[in-house]
Amino acid sequence: MILRATSGWQTITADLALILFLITAQAAVEPSERQAPVASEKRAAAESTSALAVHNPARGENIADWLRDTVTDKRQVATISIEYRQGERAAAVAEGDRLLEEAEAAGVEARLMVAKGASDQTVVVVDYLRSGEDGTDLAK
Repeated sequence: MILRATSGWQTITADLALILFLITAQAAVEPSERQAPVASEKRAAAESTSALAVHNPARGENIADWLRDTVTDKRQVATISIEYRQGERAAAVAEGDRLLEEAEAAGVEARLMVAKGASDQTVVVVDYLRSGEDGTDLAK
């Protein structure tokens, strides 16, 4: 009597291929679709899933040294996000201008986002937003 396996190598390969497909499909889903956003998540932070570094400087803090140590590639850009309370726009814009000047002094490409919100907070995010030698922006 010859015993025969109930499934062959083709079935096992098909099962593994299906598992690989499901894992890949799950990884391709946007993070916002995968899980509900956390309520305590900072709204002023840049919308990025690949941030290399994040810093929450206090008002008046010098960030030039931090940027010099953090930004190691010309393709990296610092995004300075400032959230301010009602009536504090002028102070937030002045703080943003100061931080942009510090980034320029550190030799780092930077952009500024200022928005009214429920709290006063500043977030600096470093990310790859430029490509190659031509400096073409990736973020549109």
